[in-house]
Amino acid sequence: MPKESDEMGRGKAPTENTVRMLCSKAAGMCEFEGCDKRLFFDGVTLSKFNNAYVAHIVASSANGPRGDQTLSPLLSDKLENLMLMCADHHKLIDAPQTGPRNYPIERLKRMKRMHEEKIEKFCNLFNVPKTEIVCFTSLIKGVTDITIDYNLAAKAVLPNKQPASSYGINLQVKSVYPYSSKEYWNDCYMQLKSSFDLYMKNPIIQRGNADFSVFSVAPIPLIIKLGELIGDKLPCDVYQKTRFPDTWEWQAKELTNKFTVEKEKTTVTNGVIALNISLTNDVNNDRIFSVGEYECVYKIKAEKNGVDCIKSVKDLSAFWHTYQNVLDEILNTHGTGCQIHLFPVMPVSAAFEVGRRYMLNTHPSITIFDENNGFFETLKMGGIADDR
Repeated sequence: MPKESDEMGRGKAPTENTVRMLCSKAAGMCEFEGCDKRLFFDGVTLSKFNNAYVAHIVASSANGPRGDQTLSPLLSDKLENLMLMCADHHKLIDAPQTGPRNYPIERLKRMKRMHEEKIEKFCNLFNVPKTEIVCFTSLIKGVTDITIDYNLAAKAVLPNKQPASSYGINLQVKSVYPYSSKEYWNDCYMQLKSSFDLYMKNPIIQRGNADFSVFSVAPIPLIIKLGELIGDKLPCDVYQKTRFPDTWEWQAKELTNKFTVEKEKTTVTNGVIALNISLTNDVNNDRIFSVGEYECVYKIKAEKNGVDCIKSVKDLSAFWHTYQNVLDEILNTHGTGCQIHLFPVMPVSAAFEVGRRYMLNTHPSITIFDENNGFFETLKMGGIADDR
């Protein structure tokens, strides 16, 4: 490998061990931005050869390109001052008239850092588990068509996991029935269940140590039912879409919100309980009472409501723990024979967890409502109507 030697005026040459470390960090490719040429392999003849040059960011000599009286002798043999380059780019950055001007120290440092960070991220993928990306879409309000960018979804699972396939699993349902009709929801759910059984409950997939990452843009009741179908036995992560920036990546790592519970009791004794989940918007209980009579209305509120009320996995965990505690209280206070009417105004990640945490034969049956010029009944979890 051609490299600068210990000539008069130059600092120490890097050791063979340092050069090997440089080759490893660069993955044997040119570190000049946008090049990535393989330096130990000819792409035309497929033969192995050495076309790598060790370039200095701060020149080995004080009189060289980007040289410095103090730094040159100190950094001459240091790994952080070296870049692996092809012959053309090594010549370009050291050109006497233009090299130092067009390729100053900070620009070369940035090239080196970006290239080596990219290589490190790629190599880390060899040690992380694979996950099958599940994209679930359905018309919003039965009208607005939605698509999910697979590349954005794939980016969101990195670096903790890597996509198991190039296209993932696409679940898409739509119905020609009116949005507020029972036929619409029965039709959509049967399509969803059929697709789930085919692509996710498939025994071949299950035997392959299946792991799923779910990305959903669909009406909340359908997302809840997808969560229920998957349950808490299959390894599964759920992601939350944000508009600004346009990404599925979680926007925080720490807890950013708190969730509280309010109760409003009545004199009614019909065994029907309302659960008002007001996260993205605050739904007044008067709107709940306009649907029917209830023994009690439990309301889960976000301290900071809005579309970004859940920004992290810890926020999501805090929500579903609060939700689980409410279900336990309803069960202990009102008994297994009660019915719950669920009014969900929440992000898709929270809706998915509501379905996923439902325990058949333990929790009361839950009727899910949606809003379209007023609340109306859609689907159920548990009870005799759960086959819908």
